[in-house]
Parts: sequence; structure tokens; C-alpha cells
Amino acid sequence: MKRIYQILLLCALFGGVIACENETKVCDQTLRTDIRVAFKRDSAGIIRDTIMPKVTLKALDRDTLINRARLGVITFPLSPTADSSRFHLRVDSALIPDTLTFRYVRKSHFISPGCGFGTYFNIDTVITTRNTILSVQINNKSVTSSDDTHLTLYFSY
Repeated sequence: MKRIYQILLLCALFGGVIACENETKVCDQTLRTDIRVAFKRDSAGIIRDTIMPKVTLKALDRDTLINRARLGVITFPLSPTADSSRFHLRVDSALIPDTLTFRYVRKSHFISPGCGFGTYFNIDTVITTRNTILSVQINNKSVTSSDDTHLTLYFSY
């Protein structure tokens, strides 16, 4: 009989750990509301999806966020405590980087008692330099998930 209680106690403790771990994963996924950006290239008037050879993304005055080869889509983590975020984006190591500034309105939303509050964003304006970026198209101003493509950057080189 004592053995059964030990097994039940172990199951209760182990099950609680798994429940906490699963809730943490759900919270991390639910709290992420990055803006997703696709790359397109204009070649002789024909617009195509493109893969950039060497993408480096840096938050202005902060660390490198991404430094990878061959990307066609990138996500930018917007600040949940400010009304704008600025980044340096270099799509090829041989090219001059562009600066992107996102201006937005933040809105808190309740996720759950265990997760707390998250932040949704409504993109107001996107300002870029024109070193390699030809133009910007806002596809979806409402950033409530990182699954949608919110912005498209067009390049001409």
C-alpha cells in the first residue's frame, strides 16, 4: 500500500512539472508578436519573392538579432514599452545597410492568469532609408501574431 502512495505522489509531482513546462511554452509562443517581413525583388519590372544572400539585422544601438545566410522572410521584435523601434538591415554583406523605423500604437491584452498580459501592435508608419530598399508595402497593420506577413520590402538590385 505504501508503494502505491509513493507512485501516486511521484505522478502528481511529475504531472505538475509537465503542466508548468507546457504553460511556459504556451506563454512564450502567445507573448511573441513580432512583425513579419517578406523580401521581393524588382527585376526589369517583374516582381518576385527573393532570398537574400547574407542578412544581418541589428536593433539600433543594441546587439545583432539575426546574422544568417539565405533568408526570404525575417521577423522584427517590436518594443512593448515604446511607440517605435529602429533597426539596421543589411541583406548582403557587400551592400550598405538600411535603417528601418517602425511607428506603432501598443495595446495590452490579457492572455491568461499564468501568462499575464501581452502586447499587440498597430503599425502606423514605416520609414526606411533607400540604400537597397526600393519601397515598402504594409500588408497588415495589425500585429497580433508572427504568422502573418505584415510588411513587404522591395529591392531593385
